[in-house]
Amino acid sequence: MRVRALAVTLAATATCLIASSLTHAPAARAKECTRPRGPLVAYGHSYLNSPQIGGATTSYAGLVASALQVRPVIRAVNGGTTVNVDKLVHSGPTRWVPGSAEMVVIDSAINDIQDKLPAERWTGALRHTLSAFATPPVPEILLLKPLRVSARNHPGRDPKVIAAYAAKQAAVAAEFSAVRIVDASSGWDPEEHLSKDGIHPNDEGEKHIARALNRAVRDGGCRS
Repeated sequence: MRVRALAVTLAATATCLIASSLTHAPAARAKECTRPRGPLVAYGHSYLNSPQIGGATTSYAGLVASALQVRPVIRAVNGGTTVNVDKLVHSGPTRWVPGSAEMVVIDSAINDIQDKLPAERWTGALRHTLSAFATPPVPEILLLKPLRVSARNHPGRDPKVIAAYAAKQAAVAAEFSAVRIVDASSGWDPEEHLSKDGIHPNDEGEKHIARALNRAVRDGGCRS
């Protein structure tokens, strides 16, 4: 009798659990993802100017814009540091116009390192650059973390130099809620992803950076 009573109790409990699962919506829902409206605006240096330098067919910004089906707007100067990018953002025909795009990419790291700019100078320029985007509507800003190069005489060959720069960069970025760091260092191989000069990305390098940027765009465009 006790065994039969226990079986009846278990059956009733299972019935209740099944009914409950049918009448209550699941707690976790799939995320809804949207892509940015308007062009993808990218400020930076020669990595954005491929195929002019490095031999790549197109730049990572062009690849991402194509994937998003938006127009790429490249505002770059070869050899440009963050000081040069700051000038592009604040003055002339390349200056940032609030509301002109929902997403901005900034890439200036490796030339700051190459030119051995004092930290106070390039961090100050970066802070001034990011402040230009504070006027509503504020875009999402994707700031690329520096990647190691292989050129023999380039300071960016040293992982410790890259890490020190990246730490200061992240500290400035943390002051602005709209800024996210894009880290493409996982799987990055300077010997495989750079051209013969050991500095500029080849096609594989541009694609590698584009994949990291695409992930950041996708994650930023998803909401619960």
